[in-house]
Amino acid sequence: MKTLHVNLADRRYPIIVGQGILADAGKLLARRGLDTPPVVITNNKVLRLHGPVLLESLRRTLGGATVIRIGDGERYKNHSTLFKIYREMFRAHADRSSWILAFGGGVVGDIAGFAAATYMRGIRFAMAPTTLLAQVDSSIGGKVGINVAQGKNLIGAFYQPAAVLADTGSLATLPQRELTTGIYEAIKCGAIRSEPLLRFIEQQLPAILRCRPSEMEHIVVEAARIKAAVVAKDENEIGLRMILNYGHTVGHAFEAATNYRRFKHGEAVAWGMLAALAYGRQLGFLRETEAARLTRLIRRVGPLPSLKGISCSRLWNAMALDKKFNSGNIRMVFLPKLGAAEIRGSLDPCGLRRFLREFLSANGGSRHRSGRL
Repeated sequence: MKTLHVNLADRRYPIIVGQGILADAGKLLARRGLDTPPVVITNNKVLRLHGPVLLESLRRTLGGATVIRIGDGERYKNHSTLFKIYREMFRAHADRSSWILAFGGGVVGDIAGFAAATYMRGIRFAMAPTTLLAQVDSSIGGKVGINVAQGKNLIGAFYQPAAVLADTGSLATLPQRELTTGIYEAIKCGAIRSEPLLRFIEQQLPAILRCRPSEMEHIVVEAARIKAAVVAKDENEIGLRMILNYGHTVGHAFEAATNYRRFKHGEAVAWGMLAALAYGRQLGFLRETEAARLTRLIRRVGPLPSLKGISCSRLWNAMALDKKFNSGNIRMVFLPKLGAAEIRGSLDPCGLRRFLREFLSANGGSRHRSGRL
């Protein structure tokens, strides 16, 4: 078991990573002052696979838990699910001394964290992420929220958990596609901040794809260390934290343009990184050999969903509603070298739109308005 910390200006919380730590979740959380029965927000799949171990630990140490089940998938990260959580919390007589344990992947963590941020103007919460994507990325840093028709995570808050418990043993039950979507996010962490992590993934990818415990713990710890360090310097994404959005400007647009049904989040980010690499090369970022190296690694992880039928106009409209379009100022993250990132604003909209048409055409999408989903 390894413990990292997110060190913020006025508070500090742990990220605890280890094989089998769900069995000790009650004790680990009680040490953080979370010593009363929680409201556990999860989905049926996670509850079936890992619920018995977690709930027994909570029963043994904290006296039990109230369980709220939500739908499984990005399309359930919406206001209807949020208000279902509120209703069930009122029914359970949850009050301002109550706390939430988000138990699942990124969707569960985002919406459960937002419920915690807003229920009775804010109650405590902790994260027990069970997917690789959530363990390396979404459970850390306090970004919580829901999606709306206009875009991803446009309603939300910065609200930090009291603790994150990342049981790497839970990763062994992931379907291959859920595993690879998390690997793409780990690659992103290495691309922006750690060439050694990229090298490790390159060298150990076969073992990572088999979910070998030592390799999984290494990439979770290293990716979490990167994100914790960035968040500690810029909690509210005023500057540096924006580098964590590498691949997300176009990636989020791919998700929104396909109604959150075609891509897993990491898959959309992978396409977004490929787009950022290609556009960055046009703008003079990153040597061709380094761009080819990162492209090759992304492609080695597994096949990505097709871009077929996605029109440039649909993609552009989705991008225009993204939070990274600030008063018409288009911002993207680029790589001057592997392991370093730079935020570039004031991009030429005509040039970017022309690039997107070319990128879609080269990768099976539609160049024109007539393209259909």
